[in-house]
Amino acid sequence: MADLFEVPAGLIMKVHSTQIEVLVSSQTEDNPYDVHEKADLNTGLYCETVMAQRDELHVPNALEDIEWKDNPDVKLQMISYLGVPLIWPNNQIFGTICVLDNKTRHYASLYHALLWQFKEIVDGDLKLLVSERKQEQHAKDLAIALDRLKATQEELIQSEKMAALGHLVAGIAHEINTPLGAIRSSVGHIAHFIDQDLKRLLVFFHSLSEPRQQDFLALLQQAASRNTNLSTRDKRKLKKALTLQLQERAIENAASIAEHLAKIGIYDDIEAFLPLLKAPDCLAILEIGYQLAIVQKSTRSISLASDRAAKTIFALKNFARFDSSGEKISADITEGIETVLTLYQNQLKQGVDVIRHYASLPPLLCYPDELNQVWTNLVHNALYAMTNKGTLTIEVAEQDNQVLVCITDSGAGIPDNIQQKIFEAFFTTKPPGEGSGLGLDIVQKIIKKHEGAIRVESEPGQTTFTVSLPITR
Repeated sequence: MADLFEVPAGLIMKVHSTQIEVLVSSQTEDNPYDVHEKADLNTGLYCETVMAQRDELHVPNALEDIEWKDNPDVKLQMISYLGVPLIWPNNQIFGTICVLDNKTRHYASLYHALLWQFKEIVDGDLKLLVSERKQEQHAKDLAIALDRLKATQEELIQSEKMAALGHLVAGIAHEINTPLGAIRSSVGHIAHFIDQDLKRLLVFFHSLSEPRQQDFLALLQQAASRNTNLSTRDKRKLKKALTLQLQERAIENAASIAEHLAKIGIYDDIEAFLPLLKAPDCLAILEIGYQLAIVQKSTRSISLASDRAAKTIFALKNFARFDSSGEKISADITEGIETVLTLYQNQLKQGVDVIRHYASLPPLLCYPDELNQVWTNLVHNALYAMTNKGTLTIEVAEQDNQVLVCITDSGAGIPDNIQQKIFEAFFTTKPPGEGSGLGLDIVQKIIKKHEGAIRVESEPGQTTFTVSLPITR
């Protein structure tokens, strides 16, 4: 959390009868707070005001406000504070979640929203922790739950854009953890081979004649070049055909040899290997070949999984880019859209066909970080309308000195009587707790900031949001 807010200290505090305790403290540089450190109450701490008012407190610079002159946090050089209360399900105060800095901080609204999102997650975990167990066990379980939460978010880059990523955290974690799991599994296969089979392989290889060594190496080379992504049905069919080929060539143990060759990934082109396949120790040689084929497959899996994780992380970094200068910069519109689609990959693969029609356009002078928020909101709404199943069509074109971006979903559509209301602040058709009603209002403000326009056309089975942005030559 401290990394996301770019501050020295991110804390979760737990209140006791006369003291308040640091339950969780960020492992960041210049953080003066230690885990389990306690401070007396009624001493002017920021968190006392948060708990007393049961509301957010934002102090940009305590040195500029006489109210905080005796604050113990200020004595630790923590002059800036943003915190919100944490509440037990019985409406009792648990403590606070907060960030502190040693310099003046005027947090943008997205940072406030992000902190409230963290609060909601922790409050939800508190509900799960309510039981007959003692409070010490509650605190332990909470710490474990918070560790899990931090693990899913540690790849997220520091930026106020994280507020817009709140609903994507679980999907992004899956897109990163899945390839990491593949890497761990593959490394395990390689380590097992090195520990158990490498020495035996060296002895075995030296025991082969030179021609047989060449046959063995050719076998491995051919196996490495084969596509092993075959269905079970296709594999059975190819293995049956391979058995017949071996039988036609009078190879003994044709079925067993075909089984071993199939495991290696070889289903045809066996002519070059006939001398090896006719050797008395053929099955032993193929078994060693199979072990090496597993190592080859594991290295390919590591490469593919690394690429997949890297693509997701790159998209996060690109999405979270923030230009604090407040000046427009040249950016590729389709690159921003693709970044958002990458972050939504976990939802898209549940049953959404994405159709892209991108015209070749020059970079547009814009606020790319804010436009990313536009694409995020429109894509999220489209997926919600389709319940993650349907067709998402995205078109980017140039018309009358305008860039047009059309995002179309195949959902149920928006009724005519509410189409004019959807851009109003706090208007939402989602159930309570699932939408703030601010998404399209923010989108419209961002588009107006670009001197552009947004319109919607909807009928059952097709809703299209069209964003037009002026091209500055």
